[in-house]
Amino acid sequence: MSAQLSAAPTVEPSTLSAAPKPPVSERTAFAVLGSMLFLIVMLTFLLVQTTWVDAASASDVPVAADGSSLAQR
Repeated sequence: MSAQLSAAPTVEPSTLSAAPKPPVSERTAFAVLGSMLFLIVMLTFLLVQTTWVDAASASDVPVAADGSSLAQR
């Protein structure tokens, strides 16, 4: 039985290693970078638009939702 275990086929190391993959194409890299830049610009625009306060309303005191506050008690 030990003769059968030692007779396992040998595999050369050159067949085990896979061929290296080619790098990403230029077109793919530009598409990824372009979409990332587009998302950054759009999200920045959305952040500025949603947090922008008009200068005239910035000087107004915000009104409490129920009309009372803890400072009046």
